[in-house]
Amino acid sequence: MKFDNNGNILLVIKLPEKLSNSYLDFFELNDKLYVQDQDNSRYVFDFVMNKFLETSKGNDLVYENTNYKVFYKSFGEWGEATWFINKKDKSEYFTSKDGKDVNFLNGKFYITNLSSIWEIENPRKLDKCEPDQYYDVINNKKFGMFTSYDNDKGINLIFKDTVVYDSYDPGTPVGSLNYAFVTSFVTNDKLFQITQLKDKTAITRINNGNVEVVYKFDEKYNFFSWRNQFRNTENSNKFLKFRNGYNSFGFFEAEREDVNITKVQFEYDTLQYVKSDNIVSLISILAQRNEVSKNDIVGFEKSTKGTDLLKYKSNINHNYYYPRKYKDVNVQTINFLKSENEILTQNIDYLFTKKDEQLRAIYIDYDQTLYNNTVGKNYFPIRNNNVDLSDEKFKEKHKEIREKLNEIGQQIVVKPRENKGTYESWIINGWRFNLYKIKPKDIYGVTLLICREEDFNEND
Repeated sequence: MKFDNNGNILLVIKLPEKLSNSYLDFFELNDKLYVQDQDNSRYVFDFVMNKFLETSKGNDLVYENTNYKVFYKSFGEWGEATWFINKKDKSEYFTSKDGKDVNFLNGKFYITNLSSIWEIENPRKLDKCEPDQYYDVINNKKFGMFTSYDNDKGINLIFKDTVVYDSYDPGTPVGSLNYAFVTSFVTNDKLFQITQLKDKTAITRINNGNVEVVYKFDEKYNFFSWRNQFRNTENSNKFLKFRNGYNSFGFFEAEREDVNITKVQFEYDTLQYVKSDNIVSLISILAQRNEVSKNDIVGFEKSTKGTDLLKYKSNINHNYYYPRKYKDVNVQTINFLKSENEILTQNIDYLFTKKDEQLRAIYIDYDQTLYNNTVGKNYFPIRNNNVDLSDEKFKEKHKEIREKLNEIGQQIVVKPRENKGTYESWIINGWRFNLYKIKPKDIYGVTLLICREEDFNEND
């Protein structure tokens, strides 16, 4: 989204399709805006054309000064590594600490983690990289792995919260910390932090091993997408985004001695109730046509007010109902949403073969509608908790589909499957429709699979 200084939305820019299903970093560097994915494919924003254009492949640089370049890379459950590369002799040293947030002050490096702050007096005291541990070697591998070590060699702890925090343990949420460090910045030859206290956001600094609250704001800003800002290599400037309740967003900027907070208030509705998801119309189209193109489906969804969720996937791993024969075929799926009312929402996924862009299968899942609670709440979305009403709506939808299939289709016998979902099947014009059965109550959804009859394998 592009805003003016008054918080008004000027326009909304869609990301390139290639980036629609990737973990992204969105950051500013040298007065340019970049989006970068996990493989370091990088796009730069053109302020004239208002679009992102692919540029040369990026890297994992998080800080740079006259002597060192610092790179950080995460390997998920296999750990992480932060490299310090000497510009003069090209030697490389590493630590296994999370080095997304690196600052430099009075000849020393500082690494800020969520519950701790570390000091590196001299990177040469860290572990020296073996040839197979060099950053470029790891980065050039498709699935780069790094043999790292969880030790404190060459790194000094200057503060650690008394609450033991583990990001993988739901029993220790971020809110349990006494001090949650969002980021650090340098001004007036001192290192400061933007910190979450229990009830407020504050500016803090570490003084003799203790946290000193320099300034406390009137509220607690709920920052989001923390990881998407770590490629900003500025030592003294930090830019954060926060969300304090429904439709209350803002920007938090620390620039040397100044802190600027801009709140953006705007109205929008993520849901447009379409009253009918037109499932009967879709069944009728398939009853008349053996071949349906991607353009046909996009046109149908547009005419019936489907919302394109911009999820373009190239495999069937995300949907285990699709015929297994397409596991090794070049395919693409597109995903649309229609909220019929405040109770019922259709999530429909179409599978096409990329070669000819012809429809091969459809997976439809009906779920309870997600909606926003707009009255004094800072959490969303939530589902309607009227179980009796949602059961009724699911039964109506199941009946609507079943009656249409009985009207124009030929029902076939389905063998009972042990420990698997039971369904009824119909054949219409070479298309197979599998409608999964629902319970008398406590119904959490309705599922329908459609594919070509010859593609379906009962044993899949």
